[in-house]
Amino acid sequence: MLGYNPKRKALVERAMKPVEKMLREMYDEGKDLTKIKLRKYQKTHFSSCTCGQCTRAKMKKDPHLRGILEDGFKVYMGEGASDD
Repeated sequence: MLGYNPKRKALVERAMKPVEKMLREMYDEGKDLTKIKLRKYQKTHFSSCTCGQCTRAKMKKDPHLRGILEDGFKVYMGEGASDD
């Protein structure tokens, strides 16, 4: 970690509020949260994108060269919802 930073901590706390709200709503709807799994993901450009970065990635045949659009997480529920 990069050390204590009040601004960074405030950003994390602000980002956690919608997550907590979503989990509370799921609980109130009667969902079984005991088998919940969160997975981090990074969304890249679409495979049909023709920007310079994606063209270079296609030429070098390396999809990791595509630009990252966003970080996020996915929620998996229930048995067999996510294979490790």
